[in-house]
Amino acid sequence: MKKNKRLISVISAQKRMTDSLKDLKKSSEFIDFRNSENRVLAVDITSKHNLPEFDNSAVDGFGINYNSIKKGNNTFKIIGESRPGKPFKNKVKNDEAIVIFTGAFILKKNNIDTVCFEENCLINNKVLKIIKSPKKGDNVRKKGEDIKKNQIAFKKGRKIRTVDLTQLSTLGLKKIKVFKKIKVGVFSSGDEISSTSIKKKYSIFDANKTVLISLLNRLGCEISDLGLIKDTFEHTQKKLNENLSSFDLIITSGGVSRSRIDHIGKFFSISGKVNFWQLALKPGRPFAFGKLNNIPFIGLPGNPVAAVITFLMLVVNYIKKLSGIKKTEIIERSIPANFEMEKKTGRTEWLRGSIKKINNNYFLEKFHTSGSGIISSISQTDGIIEINENIKYIKKGTLLKFYRYEDILS
Repeated sequence: MKKNKRLISVISAQKRMTDSLKDLKKSSEFIDFRNSENRVLAVDITSKHNLPEFDNSAVDGFGINYNSIKKGNNTFKIIGESRPGKPFKNKVKNDEAIVIFTGAFILKKNNIDTVCFEENCLINNKVLKIIKSPKKGDNVRKKGEDIKKNQIAFKKGRKIRTVDLTQLSTLGLKKIKVFKKIKVGVFSSGDEISSTSIKKKYSIFDANKTVLISLLNRLGCEISDLGLIKDTFEHTQKKLNENLSSFDLIITSGGVSRSRIDHIGKFFSISGKVNFWQLALKPGRPFAFGKLNNIPFIGLPGNPVAAVITFLMLVVNYIKKLSGIKKTEIIERSIPANFEMEKKTGRTEWLRGSIKKINNNYFLEKFHTSGSGIISSISQTDGIIEINENIKYIKKGTLLKFYRYEDILS
């Protein structure tokens, strides 16, 4: 097959997009940590104290000094108790014990180093008898066991997840410094697109913008709907020449093929700086990336399947890096195929598929058609099967890369 010199590989496209962000400088702001889910840290967060602050009990039981057991003693006098927030403040002698509850602090002066399970003890008139001896240090959570004072708890470039709020709460913070959300302007294009909820004859609903805005929201962006670009060069020029300087990224869908009625790519090549345009890829060949008035610009294919797939596989990682996230790797699963197919070499293919369990083994099933116009190929599948450009034939059992939609967006 004669290779089209205008087409670049997916790997090259990914590298060019990443390389364009090497000198990225991000603005930051302080926010209440309780509202930090999905935001990206602009600085390291260091703990100002040990977590836990003191040794504490991991169970409900009885606190003793192990030396007593080591000397053959298994009977102790109960002299008090320690509760969470109300620690026992006196010394516990070798023949003494205290009742202690889960989470109760063990002070240094208590002289306690071991906690016995309740079920391994008998009590009679405030006398404790240990019937199953513990090991030294059993059931004691050590001071700083979770995080030590001056230790980095969260690194710059970390995206805060819901589960991270627990750790942030323990650090005693009120405000944290995060990168500002990136501002993304989104255009749709095409005379066939209906801009209202009432579909006109021969028109179609704007599926692309709906899903793109949802995906961008999921990625923590601040989004502006910039409307619809009609299929004329004059209207394209008018819309894209508007003041877009307040945005960190402009995304369009449609209008970037080399069709006579697609004008965004033409305008982009005349008035912008094209990094690449047209990929060795199926689906998603018409994909443009570059800058327009020094603002990063991404032109997605107009086909909804191609728009979504290229967004997931190319744009998500770019936006994560643009947002300041350092760790952007996608979970990649290597799973054997349960299908056979032949493909053209020289281009990457992104099939839609799902993981199926067959005879207690897991296999990849591709959607029954690879047509890029079949939107159900996304809604009825779990993720993307990647077939590298140098592969010509796939037989059953061939190991293929698989990316779950949810893993890509996490």
